[in-house]
Amino acid sequence: MKLVSGLKKWAVAGVSAALAVTGLMATSGTAHAATGPGGATNIRGVDPGNTDLMIERLCNQKTSLTGVYGALNVDTGEFKTRDEYLRDVFGLWKPAGPWELFRGWCGYAESSTWSIKGEPVRTSRWIGNRGSADDKETFVSSYSTKTFAKKSVGGEISLSLAKSIFTGGVGGSAGYEWGWEKESRFETRSEKTIPPCRQVAVTWTPYQRVVRVNPIFYVEDYQWNKGGGDVTTHTWRGRDASWKTIYSYGYYIDGVSDKILPNGQPDGREDKIEEKLDPKTCTS
Repeated sequence: MKLVSGLKKWAVAGVSAALAVTGLMATSGTAHAATGPGGATNIRGVDPGNTDLMIERLCNQKTSLTGVYGALNVDTGEFKTRDEYLRDVFGLWKPAGPWELFRGWCGYAESSTWSIKGEPVRTSRWIGNRGSADDKETFVSSYSTKTFAKKSVGGEISLSLAKSIFTGGVGGSAGYEWGWEKESRFETRSEKTIPPCRQVAVTWTPYQRVVRVNPIFYVEDYQWNKGGGDVTTHTWRGRDASWKTIYSYGYYIDGVSDKILPNGQPDGREDKIEEKLDPKTCTS
């Protein structure tokens, strides 16, 4: 299990669990357990509570040398971190009543990628023509590539986490020029015609690439107590081996970056836009 050894190695080295995991993990599943990104099995709609938010909170914790910890109330679906459980439920890290406890490691597996057109951005100043005939002006247009990330649930994603997920191999594996943190800029000059009583500017529509990753959780151990003593297993809720690694389908992180051409220039389209001026300010 390369993922586990890799994650342990990161923890021992004092590196955050935010490091990206891109390799697939071997699983031996049953027909009912569909395999998702990173070989993980989806728990959304299978287990109680808001599992999207549960995985977000679980994996948003600082990783200790022994992993991250969580507690799930299987009657209500409520999730608590280890600190919350020790404070609110039971002063020892032991399962109690409907509360089941788990420990493991979080990673990030690429699930899909696609291209989009970004929003047009004005890249020059407005130049107006208040005369009665066409005018020609030289427009100076400048643009710098953009990169950002967003989560489907929870608060905003931190820059450090985004960098650890999307810098390097995640985007580069998809067969296109992934522009994450590869800043590129341009400045162009072009002559354009301005009709009478109009103002003109230049816009740039960037072509962008989206890489979606799903946070996944590798189960190290899972515990419950139904009155006959503590039971410890090494899969999610004691299910078969296909539940060794889990994710929640609705929780994902998208990295969005302008695409960069092989020559290092941003990929996109330049357009001229026009607006009418107030006729009262123009020459008849």
